[in-house]
Amino acid sequence: MLATFIPLFIAVSAAMMGMGIISPIMPLYIRSFGAGGMAVGAVFAAFSVSRLLFGPVAGVLSDRVGRKRLIVWGLGAYAAVSVLYVVAQNLWQLGLFRLLHGVGSILVTPIAQAYVGDLTPVGWEGRITNIFYASMFAGMALGPLLGGYLVEGVSLEAPFYAMGILSLIALIGVAKWVPDDRKAPRGGAPRAAPNLQAALRSPAVMGMIVYFATRGLWRQSFNSFWPLLAASHGHSEAAIGLVLTGYLVGEGLFQIPFGYLADRFPRLPQIAIGALLSPLPMFFVPWVRNLWAVVVLSAAMGVGSALGRASVLAIRTEAGRSHGMGTLAGVQNSAFAAGQMLGPIVAGTAFDLFGLAAPMYLGAVLGVAGGALAVLLFSRELTHRWPSAAGRPERTQPRRFRNR
Repeated sequence: MLATFIPLFIAVSAAMMGMGIISPIMPLYIRSFGAGGMAVGAVFAAFSVSRLLFGPVAGVLSDRVGRKRLIVWGLGAYAAVSVLYVVAQNLWQLGLFRLLHGVGSILVTPIAQAYVGDLTPVGWEGRITNIFYASMFAGMALGPLLGGYLVEGVSLEAPFYAMGILSLIALIGVAKWVPDDRKAPRGGAPRAAPNLQAALRSPAVMGMIVYFATRGLWRQSFNSFWPLLAASHGHSEAAIGLVLTGYLVGEGLFQIPFGYLADRFPRLPQIAIGALLSPLPMFFVPWVRNLWAVVVLSAAMGVGSALGRASVLAIRTEAGRSHGMGTLAGVQNSAFAAGQMLGPIVAGTAFDLFGLAAPMYLGAVLGVAGGALAVLLFSRELTHRWPSAAGRPERTQPRRFRNR
């Protein structure tokens, strides 16, 4: 099992570092084409449109034909689009290349998550799944910081070339060391037949959809407009990357221990605390001009996100054994993409109507409201499912999720 996990984790971490490298400069790059607030949001959202449309399709396809080949195709798309960004001549081309980037993305992260879920032993869903997420965040945390320094030290285009190089490294690693899995991976449980309609009748799956859609919305609102707010406060590109890195460091440091808590203690309170508290620091960001104070606020958002997400991911892995691991990973990423798509557009509209601070206030309010709805949906399935931590027996058989 480790022989598969380690190269997969390293490859995905390298790919995510490439993604993170361009995140602090993408809004500034879009603005260099003369884009206003709504145009910045629309081009940013193009990435998520393709993830929204193709997420479930890619997930179901991976359940039928295997994971590895789709991951390799996605990493190849990453490498190609990194060059296309640099040669874009106008906003329309930039938006098209963002769409292509989203297609590549949906073939990498959710399919790799499904591969990990295939190999995860019963009772270890929180720990194994969140170790994988920590490897993703390790790459993503280093990316924004490196991207900011590349812009300052080389050029605005340098981060895109760096993304392409890292994507090629990841592609070679997956192609060479990750086993072919057209059948169920050795050591994993037999794959469930994909059943999207049945999955959508499960309250827990619907709670997962609302949770990730909400998190995508408020998080991408922050990603899209923090660089512009930071520039108005006189912060450099490296400082912008440092704040984005703070969020990812908060997530990465706590993802693994919170994964252990998800396996050991009742999950619903952890989801509630994380979902309701993680967006709140956004409300204070416009009031704070000290860079390190914003880094602390960003890290607090990351810690809260890690707490709620650790339990939600464990639930998704359990439900994937009933409905298809790839299917639910695709649905999760599609929901997140829906939030990422709406977030920049809604935030951009707020920016144009009410000013630069408005996206932060709106993101905090919508994040708390969506988190409350997700908790309500999860409570319909989880309150009767978990005994107290001290009395919980060890599980040796997968838990089956009911449909409605």
